[in-house]
Amino acid sequence: MKQLFLPLLLVQLATDDVLKDRPAFSLGDQPAQSSAQCDNIRKMSEGLGRPDFRIDLSITGELATVRSDGALWYLLMCRDVRVLCVTYESNDMKPGDRVVLKGGYNRLDDNHIMLDPCLASAATF
Repeated sequence: MKQLFLPLLLVQLATDDVLKDRPAFSLGDQPAQSSAQCDNIRKMSEGLGRPDFRIDLSITGELATVRSDGALWYLLMCRDVRVLCVTYESNDMKPGDRVVLKGGYNRLDDNHIMLDPCLASAATF
């Protein structure tokens, strides 16, 4: 048990530092304090880079594109920093719907974020 505790503690300490002042980000599979919006995701993710442990992002916005390759669904939102959600279900979502995307954060480049795996749900607010 002690052997597992130390690595988990180190990941938690690293996460606390990296995610400080980033309330839409959380340790993998943990709830975020709040959801980012398209107009603040660039600033909130600035300098985050590519951590060597899983972090999740929660973001709310309007879907721009909904497409499938037959196996996966690709949900795209935001204009400044494009956020792509890779998921298994469309949940009948369509462009223009307000949704919440939550998933594993992967920064592809300055202007593109991919959430994989990702869960999408209708925004209730």
